[in-house]
Amino acid sequence: MHTSPPSDNDGFFVPDVSLKGRAAIVTGSSRGIGRATAIELARQGCNVVVNFNRSREAAGEVKAEIEQLGGKAVLVQCDVSDLNQHQKLIDAAEDAYGRLDILVNNAAAVAVADVLEESTDVFDATLRTNLRAPHFLTQRVSNHMIAQGTLGCIVYMLSINATLASDNRPSYCISKAGLAMSMRLFAGRLAEHGIKVNGVEVGITDTDFVRIRIPDYLDAAKKGYVLMPRPAVPRDMALAALAAIKLFDTGAIIPASGGIMNPTLNLRRMSELESKKPKN
Repeated sequence: MHTSPPSDNDGFFVPDVSLKGRAAIVTGSSRGIGRATAIELARQGCNVVVNFNRSREAAGEVKAEIEQLGGKAVLVQCDVSDLNQHQKLIDAAEDAYGRLDILVNNAAAVAVADVLEESTDVFDATLRTNLRAPHFLTQRVSNHMIAQGTLGCIVYMLSINATLASDNRPSYCISKAGLAMSMRLFAGRLAEHGIKVNGVEVGITDTDFVRIRIPDYLDAAKKGYVLMPRPAVPRDMALAALAAIKLFDTGAIIPASGGIMNPTLNLRRMSELESKKPKN
């Protein structure tokens, strides 16, 4: 894979954004959406910092797959909820690749609890990982990019739960709603520095976190309550992240909900209903 460094004057607002020779950090990239995003960036010619917290073996598999594509990857163990560990992600990119162009805020935690019963400990832990960590990692990476004169790009992996309430995952919903605002704040502040900041509205995706909900999705799709006939797979979200990187916009959210956010009531069995109407 050809990875000659891009010109330092080539930012992410040019018509033909190239990722060849760029360097990216993808948090939580040992599995699921993060894994797919790291691999897709590598497929596009990007060098990747693969971040994991506990799953070193899984992260190693991601690194191996990237190298099979002809790309480069380094592994960095980092608990992103600990702000004191953030610098080693930046240092890893600079040490391995001599640059840092892209940050993908992907790492997240999901806690299932009734909104009437969720403890303060669970609430605080979820917000530390899902909101506080990406917000302050973005702050640190942004200041690094500004100091280096890098016209970079930052992508937030958001969620339909920033808008849709799930009363059995309250801290997750609140964290994602706050994260969407963090994205917009940084987009506004960093535009003058030529740094693009966009988000992805992640829908129901077949990952470890969400797999238990897939049968409900398929049933709703069959009945016409959601528009897509299948749930997303991680690569769908990775391609949405790629679109967020290449989009001529900042402060924007790429929709990837599979039609869940569309207010249309698309009952595909209306013909059956019609046939069951009482006859005069």
